[in-house]
Amino acid sequence: MAVTRTTRTWDVARLVGVAALAVALFTVWLVSLQVGSAMRAREERIAQKSLVLAQFGKLADGYRKRQAERGALEARLRAQPVPLMSHIAQSGAALGIEVNDLRPTSAPTELEGLREESVEVNLARIDLPRLAQLLQSLERSAGVVKVRRIRLSTRQDDPALVDATLVVSTYQLKS
Repeated sequence: MAVTRTTRTWDVARLVGVAALAVALFTVWLVSLQVGSAMRAREERIAQKSLVLAQFGKLADGYRKRQAERGALEARLRAQPVPLMSHIAQSGAALGIEVNDLRPTSAPTELEGLREESVEVNLARIDLPRLAQLLQSLERSAGVVKVRRIRLSTRQDDPALVDATLVVSTYQLKS
């Protein structure tokens, strides 16, 4: 009987040890599951914050670029005023285009800190490539010159030519 009791005690101790090992393994598994979940959550937050920082960097770069463009435009607006009618005539003459019909649209207007002067230009019998060259030439001046409106009419006598009416404006900061 002594052997049987010792064997039973030994069997019970083994069962208790196996149960304790199972509980320990289960506890380790639960802890590792929690740690892994917390690490994944932190990695997701880091990825989200990295994305926000990258977007912020792009926005900051865009802002700096726009500020530089604004500074350049303001410098052009502060430059010597462009004599619009002579600028249009000279640009046309440089390209071999007769620019004879020039009319100021109205007195210079002032709004929102800018002074605008506009001229209406009528061009008869001009082909589209030369008109495009003239438009590019007009807008490449030292000051701010913009072609605000273009009206084209086809010609019945020559379909390759058009009659064009342009409204060209120059802008300057109010003094």
